[in-house]
Amino acid sequence: MDMDKRYAEISNPNIIIPADNCSDLFFRLFNSLNDGICVFEVRGKKIRAMYLNDRYFEIIGFTKEQYLPYYDNVTVTVFKEDEERILEKAKKCLETGKDFICEARGYRYDGSINQLCIKAKCVDFIKNDYPVFLASISDISALKKTEQLLSIKTERSRILEETTGAFLIDYDCINDVMVFSRGKDLDDVIITSYSSYLRRDCPIYDDDLLYYCNALFKVCRKKDREVVDVRSFDRKRNEYTVCRIILSSITDDYDRVIRVVGRIEIVDEKSGITARLAEDRKCNSIAGLPDSLTALGLIKERLECCGKHCFMAVADIDNFTRFNELYGKETADNAIMLAAELIKDVFGEQAIIFRYVGDEFVIFIEDISESTLYDMVDKLRAACRTAMLTAEGGTCSAEISLSVGAAWTSCDKKVSVKDFFITADKALIKAKADGKNRMYVEKIIY
Repeated sequence: MDMDKRYAEISNPNIIIPADNCSDLFFRLFNSLNDGICVFEVRGKKIRAMYLNDRYFEIIGFTKEQYLPYYDNVTVTVFKEDEERILEKAKKCLETGKDFICEARGYRYDGSINQLCIKAKCVDFIKNDYPVFLASISDISALKKTEQLLSIKTERSRILEETTGAFLIDYDCINDVMVFSRGKDLDDVIITSYSSYLRRDCPIYDDDLLYYCNALFKVCRKKDREVVDVRSFDRKRNEYTVCRIILSSITDDYDRVIRVVGRIEIVDEKSGITARLAEDRKCNSIAGLPDSLTALGLIKERLECCGKHCFMAVADIDNFTRFNELYGKETADNAIMLAAELIKDVFGEQAIIFRYVGDEFVIFIEDISESTLYDMVDKLRAACRTAMLTAEGGTCSAEISLSVGAAWTSCDKKVSVKDFFITADKALIKAKADGKNRMYVEKIIY
């Protein structure tokens, strides 16, 4: 019993009486730890650093001098959605008195991304007008990379088990590298700059290629699964072969897509599968917009004869699945209708506008500058913020926002619809990955 009592006393922090040099001892201890240590205060939506140990700067990838502009709001270097999550966790911590743990992605000084684990506790031993937290920061980038590789390997194995006589697909959407695995007795086919390959050398029939690219880039933007049938030119037989392509995205802990895996299999009479090709995918007109096939035909005509400055933008409703999950299908349909009306109001008759698939819209516009395009998209974003979305039983408090990827050309050289689509979709992926509700523009490179 005496021994048990001793152990109980040792584990009780109340037996420690602070000495005069206690603060100096604490700071020496903090600088000797492997984790970064941060004492910060929360001022509304800003987190101000009060103390940072030496290890903190090593972990976040800044020197003390480089970090000076961020002392008054340390989460500026963190992804926006992760910054909001940290603030929400801190708020709950104040309400419940419990410690919080939060993972976040941050930008190092060189622009690379690291992944951090933050463990924090609200403390009362520092007199202050604002809540004060003591936090430890650790770098979990290597751990997350290992977990991601494991999830990719697991998904590939699952697909392989389901597949007979098919190619496996492994697309690194961050680095734009595609790998086709053709079986254990054949070498993998590796294609770097895959988006450029699609524009120039891809054997897929042009009308089908647009739908394949849409499916591929859609699963690159958010966790999803897509199935698309395409005609691919078989050089040996000098004819088109119908293929079914199945794509599945793999995400990290923050729902950011890190890889797309899938398979390609032949669709023929023996399989008993009926192909669903481009001609069957006509997206019906909504809000007075033309249907997709009609609009694509108009764009092709314009590209044949125009010599003006041209833009094509692909706009995608952010977090669209939440409308279905939180408010139901009727509200989700209303969100699509509302987005269509807003886009039409902003861009007007000078543009060709149509709904492509699902919650995506395409805008083709000629003879405007890049700055004018940005002004129009800013106007569209402002309209989204004030628009009222209708739900079952009345209006809904949810806002809609749009991410936009745009491609442009001065028409010095002949440009195809697929050049525009692929370039704009790549820009849209970047807009989604960098926080959504924004637009990126890329010039079509030949």
